[in-house]
Formats: sequence, C-alpha cells, structure tokens
Amino acid sequence: MLRISLLSALLLISPLTLASCNDDANKARLDNRIEESMEILRDCLDVGLSKVARTYLLMGLTQYEQGEHRKAIQDYTKAIEIAENYVAAYVNRGLSHSLSGQYKSSLKDFETALKLDPEYMQAYYFRAFAHEKKGKYDLAIADYSSAIVHVDSKSDLAKIYHHRALAYRKDGNNELALADYGEALKINPEYTNAYFSRALLFQKDKQYEAAIADYSRAIELQPEHAEAFYNRGLLYRKAGTDHLAMVTCPSYSIPAGLVPNTNPF
Repeated sequence: MLRISLLSALLLISPLTLASCNDDANKARLDNRIEESMEILRDCLDVGLSKVARTYLLMGLTQYEQGEHRKAIQDYTKAIEIAENYVAAYVNRGLSHSLSGQYKSSLKDFETALKLDPEYMQAYYFRAFAHEKKGKYDLAIADYSSAIVHVDSKSDLAKIYHHRALAYRKDGNNELALADYGEALKINPEYTNAYFSRALLFQKDKQYEAAIADYSRAIELQPEHAEAFYNRGLLYRKAGTDHLAMVTCPSYSIPAGLVPNTNPF
C-alpha cells in the first residue's frame, strides 16, 4: 500500500506543477515576452518529463520486487526513452537483464551508467553480481572492490564485503574470503548472512568448533534460520554430541515452514 500511495502522490503532483508552470508561460506570451515564455515552457517540459521518467522507474522497481523482470525492463526502458541520461534506470535495467540471464545486455547497461557517472556504486555492485553469476569471479571481485571505494552507507559496505567474500570463496581463495567476512562483521556484528556464510567455509575446512559458533550466532540473530539449525545439528552429531543435535535439529531435517533468506541483496 505504501508504494501505491507513493506513486499516486507523484502522479498527482505533476499536473499541478505543470498547470502553474504553463500559466506563467501563457501570461508571458500574452505580454509579448516570447523568449521568456519559451524558456518557462522548456523548464516545464523538463520538470514534467523528469517526473514521468521517475514514475516509470518506480513502476520498474515494483515489477522487480514481484520478480517480473521482463515487465521491469520495459518500464526502465520507457524511463530511459524519456530521460536518456537516467543513470538509476540503466543500473536497475542492467540488474533485471542479469537476473533474466541476459548477461551481455546487463553489461551494456552498466557500462552506460558508469560512463554517465563513474562513481555510481550500485553500477559496480550489480555488475559484480552479473559477473559472479557467469562464473567470472576475478571480474566480480574487481567490481566489488570498486563498489567498496564508492560506497557511502555502512550497511551497504558490510554487504559488499560479504559478497566479495563469497566471490573469493567461489574462486578458491578461502583466506581472503575469511578476511572479508571478518570485515563485514566488524561493520555489522548482527549480519546473519555473514555468520552463516563464514560457518559454511569453516565447516568445509573442518574447523567445526568455529563453524558451530557461527551457526549458533546466526540462529541467535535469526531463530527461524533453517539451514543454520540443520548444519549445526549435523556438526553436533559429528562431534558425538547427539543429544544437542536432536535438540537443535530433530531427525536432521529442515523444519517444515522454515525457509532461509536467499535474496542475494
């Protein structure tokens, strides 16, 4: 409901602003101030088109949140047709292209966005995600590193370190992955996904006590984290503490209705 209200408000504001703007231009025209009238009208048009482009962007974001990437791409494209230098529209269209499996199209949009604004953090971040999906981990790591340079929010910084750690792990560099998980958790000590991801790496390296500690912290922060319960139960069993395994993970199966958060962002 909040998103719908926001869109409605935006659509209501535009006509009112344009009406006032057009009245001023018409008055100048009637007073034979032609150049002034034309300048006002050009400004009116710029303001009106900017609002329409933003409306299409918000529509695209709404479609994206519903998993409707094809429709999101269509709305972002309409925003770009109206405002050809709309960086946010290129970046979000690039993300939807990536999630639709259109890797080359996504790269083209990210490249355009970065030409328009070389410091636009989200362009590096989402392009890194696109590279990672294609298994191009070196390129993903480079873009995550660029995103770190240009990020403003501490919350976003923690997420970028987490995702760069995932890319390092997939690329076989566990040492750097652990370092980045540590950085993410220094910034945000309540970052559940970072604890869970680090626990997976500890488990793979047979550092079971460290893995159990991280799974436990993830469960403490997110009590419905099914996979953390399941994996910790398996490790308790491996350690010979079956009574703990049964308490934390009955029958060693993921409890019904508990689904972990798989959103990559």
